Amino acid sequence: MKKPSKKSYQHTPDTRTFRLEYGPHVRYLPAALVAELTGVSVKTVYKWIAGTHPMDSRTRQVLYTRALGLLPCPRWSDWHIDETGRLTAPNGWSFYPDELMGLSYIKQHNGDLQATVARLTVENRQLREALDYVQAKRWPSNVIPLPLAHRQAHTKPG
Repeated sequence: MKKPSKKSYQHTPDTRTFRLEYGPHVRYLPAALVAELTGVSVKTVYKWIAGTHPMDSRTRQVLYTRALGLLPCPRWSDWHIDETGRLTAPNGWSFYPDELMGLSYIKQHNGDLQATVARLTVENRQLREALDYVQAKRWPSNVIPLPLAHRQAHTKPG
């Protein structure tokens, strides 16, 4: 008598399941679920399974996104959306949508702050130039500055 194999469980797909594969990601989905995700009839899904009717590339991309959580676009390669709804980067960092909105706010706020710093830098330079001009200006000998005139008026001669 033959001994049972000690291999790990391997899924043997039913003829009624749809095999969805993208790189190393493979899922076997029931025809009803594929129909619901793509907005087609179950009969159309059975045609896809049988191979008698080709699937549209946009429909396949919808399945990659909705069933596997992948983003089938070259700029988003290796990014995916996990079961909890977090967008996961290739380096392992993951984000919820509200966290991404916070990053957008920080980026906008940083731009506003940089514009304010630039404006204040120009204003500061103009004020320093005006101050240097006033400090460097020599008063004519016949003009006495007001604070000095005020002090001289109250001092007693002699």
